[in-house]
Amino acid sequence: MKLKKLFFVGLLMAALTTTLNAQSYNTAFGVRLGYDSGITLKHFFAPASAGEFILSASPRYFQLTGLYEYQQPVPGAPGLDWYVGIGAHLGGIHHDRDRYSNSFLLGADLIGGLEYIFPRAPFNVSLDWKPSFNFTNDYNDYWYSGFALSLRYTFR
Repeated sequence: MKLKKLFFVGLLMAALTTTLNAQSYNTAFGVRLGYDSGITLKHFFAPASAGEFILSASPRYFQLTGLYEYQQPVPGAPGLDWYVGIGAHLGGIHHDRDRYSNSFLLGADLIGGLEYIFPRAPFNVSLDWKPSFNFTNDYNDYWYSGFALSLRYTFR
């Protein structure tokens, strides 16, 4: 019984220590380059929990994505974190410029990636894969194209 309590306390301390070191900034703002290019805003509301908003636009479509992300450090790699998340998007797309057929976009998103936080500079860079699925129409080519690189200025 004593061994179980000791194991539980040790496990709890390790989890809390890992969570406290999950990130070294509060908010970051920057650009997302790749599929769903646009601007990105990421804010931590708990040590390992962040909300990210991505506004993507082009001449043919626009989309606002909101994501909840869980982020933890990669063991043995200072400044490098991994993250996974889930969210939703809302927007519109113009399929055919000759016939002006427009479609409303509403769907679900997943995200997973790596983020490097520069220790002496107020910047971070992340590489992620963000597949999504639209509920409102058949425009669903995101599964193979969801990779992007984000460059952000961090507010510590």
